[in-house]
Amino acid sequence: MTNEELLAQAKAIIEKSLISTTDLASAGKLNPEQADRFIDYVIDVTELQNNVRVVRFKPETMEINKIGVGRRVTVLASEASATSVRRGVSHNKITLQPVEVMTPWELTTNYLEINLEGESVEEKIVRMMSTQTANDLEELFINGDALGHARLESDIYDDAGASTTKYIRDNYIAAFDGWLRRADGANVYDAGGANISSTVFSRALLRLPIKFRRIRRDMRFLVSADHEQLYLEKLSSRATAAGDAALQGAGGNQVFGVPIASVPLLESEPLVVEHFTVGAAPDTVSLRYAPIGTTVVVTDQTITESPVDPYTEGAADDYTVDRTAGTITTVAGGAFNAGGDFKVTYNSRGQFLFTNFMNLILAIGRDITIERDRDIFKRTNQYAITTKVHVQVEELTALVKGINVGIN
Repeated sequence: MTNEELLAQAKAIIEKSLISTTDLASAGKLNPEQADRFIDYVIDVTELQNNVRVVRFKPETMEINKIGVGRRVTVLASEASATSVRRGVSHNKITLQPVEVMTPWELTTNYLEINLEGESVEEKIVRMMSTQTANDLEELFINGDALGHARLESDIYDDAGASTTKYIRDNYIAAFDGWLRRADGANVYDAGGANISSTVFSRALLRLPIKFRRIRRDMRFLVSADHEQLYLEKLSSRATAAGDAALQGAGGNQVFGVPIASVPLLESEPLVVEHFTVGAAPDTVSLRYAPIGTTVVVTDQTITESPVDPYTEGAADDYTVDRTAGTITTVAGGAFNAGGDFKVTYNSRGQFLFTNFMNLILAIGRDITIERDRDIFKRTNQYAITTKVHVQVEELTALVKGINVGIN
């Protein structure tokens, strides 16, 4: 895109948000129409619309009833003879326990007075924060992990004093398990390092029980933006109408009749976190995925938001890593104590999801507040956007998780 096109796109997003400082109901709580408008905006920005099932709720918790028929229900019939067989349906429930999240910020009086945007800056920043809230929620929906990743403090906070070498626990991403983490209990297809291709998509499709893949237009491949682009690149190299369409951005968004949905905040090599316990050194621990990426960070499980130094990788230090085998081996004389509990955060190879889009549930509360207040002593205007969210998978057996997908 040219700079002009990027600016036009950014302006369209801001204008489409429809959130402003005048959009506040009493006490900052949005009325039902405003709340629905904000939810629509969040889903639209994250590009999850029509790719997951969105549930809007008001109570603190919510239960979704599951009614299914998993086995044969038809029997032979005999004339003038009543069958004694009766079939039933299975009943189950999915419980959603939403977590409250907040986007807080403040603007100083001096900034409001001397900025180049003039009086409109307050409105513009509220809309920009609404957009960023949507992006942050998408990150949680996809990558959430209750164990909490170890992250550089400077990766999470923009503060000048944030450490570029010490790590903290990402408490936001630990709010609940997102779809990628929940999918570990589904059907798993290991691509063995193969790059994204029609073959990879086909093998994942075959991993799904056939009773769940009858209506392919309702299925979705949820992939990273990088993997979608690499697949389009492969298509564009073909001397066919489909190749020309992919090159011009007019096609290639489905494979084997299944739409491909690019999820911007699904990383091409997503961050993974695990907890493990070690015995007497040297002790080798196998990680959930193999091979793994270059970055590996090991800390204590008890890491909090107070920055700490990680353990050191190296044969003369605390541990070594076999990235191909996906193992960590403690070093005799290192800092690991036998029986100790540790956290490892690392990048896995590419991952994607394949399922009916209604199987992925995104719950977002309608009790949304966008509040504004003033601190007269600090001379700042304070703001906060607050809502409640959660995600679930209705049927794990109707979901395929693709792992170990190459990025070349």
